[in-house]
Amino acid sequence: MTTRRPLLAAAVLALGLAAAPLLSATSAEAAQPAAAALPDHNRVIVYYQKEFANGTNAYISPLPLLTEHTGVDVVNIAAVHMNADALYLNDWLPSDQRFAQMWTELHTMQSSGIALIGMIGGAMNETWVNLQADFATQYPRLKAFIDSYGLDGIDLDVETPTALATVEKVITSLRADYGPDFLITLSPVSAAMEGDPVNISGFDYDTLYRDLGDDIAWFNMQFYCNWGTPTAEEYEAVVEHQQTAGAHIPPSKLVLAVVTNPDNCAGWLPLPVLQQNLRALTDSHPDFGGVAGWEYFNSLPEGPAAPWEWATLMRKTLDGGPIPTPTPDPTPSPDPSPTADPSPEPSSSATPVATLAETGEDGLALAAWGVIGGATLLGGIAAVAAVAHRRRAGASRG
Repeated sequence: MTTRRPLLAAAVLALGLAAAPLLSATSAEAAQPAAAALPDHNRVIVYYQKEFANGTNAYISPLPLLTEHTGVDVVNIAAVHMNADALYLNDWLPSDQRFAQMWTELHTMQSSGIALIGMIGGAMNETWVNLQADFATQYPRLKAFIDSYGLDGIDLDVETPTALATVEKVITSLRADYGPDFLITLSPVSAAMEGDPVNISGFDYDTLYRDLGDDIAWFNMQFYCNWGTPTAEEYEAVVEHQQTAGAHIPPSKLVLAVVTNPDNCAGWLPLPVLQQNLRALTDSHPDFGGVAGWEYFNSLPEGPAAPWEWATLMRKTLDGGPIPTPTPDPTPSPDPSPTADPSPEPSSSATPVATLAETGEDGLALAAWGVIGGATLLGGIAAVAAVAHRRRAGASRG
């Protein structure tokens, strides 16, 4: 595995923040330095979708994933919506002032070797419908987004029926425009990776891999939201299919995607149980693809006060660290609010977004890093029956 990088984080942080005024959220000056340094197995991936707290609109910083030396490899920035009129990051233009601090911090993280990937699609939005209907308009918008923010890759989350030809056109266009080091990943539900011809993407992933497997870095397989449970047994079922009737996708390209908190969707495992399953997989597969967490803001064991601890725990587990004794399971919130609603839209002025330190929610957690804390974030994903079979039921973006 590639040598870890945390010892330089403090120095990189200081240099990055000192140079922050020179960074433009609309420039392509953040080159793609991280992709080439990524390990080819045992990856730790974090989905960063909720950038602002419900109610307070306090900013949720990803920076501790670097400064706390978590060992995270990839941050998937979610969710990019390719609407008919424009490309949005959740419900706002990526250039909105509310994201200025986020982009500066993400580029600081990128400069230390953490890869930045933009996730397009998800449930309950029109991204893939629009790409299929008007590729000539939509793809240039995606390219402009990648260029503006210096992304290392794109994650294709296809949760609406889409023609295989459309997905392949996106992949081949990205590869032609950005070369062999650009990361192209997909986030199918786990059933689709076992050869299920009827899945929410609308196409066969084995056929896709047979056609363009060399262009696909890995698959973040969703073992949650009623599509599966992240156990070694269910992962092995995918491996068995791939080794026999499937497209022979190796374990190094099969990432176990999990929910980081029972509030986020069905399929959560207590952390020691998840760790035991991960250890079984690393023992069985030296080339195990790794683990991805949906999503960052309320990740256990510490929840909103220190969501980066999940990545630290996953890195230690994949690297062979001790597994703690199980503790009582947390109880899901009885009436979680959808993570799709980051909070009321701010005014169009350039007023800086308030942090929790300014709103008084959690001064202790923010004294060091200005990070989100407090119980106001313990909203989860509303288990709406109509989308019970979609993993982004509450995290998807309206």
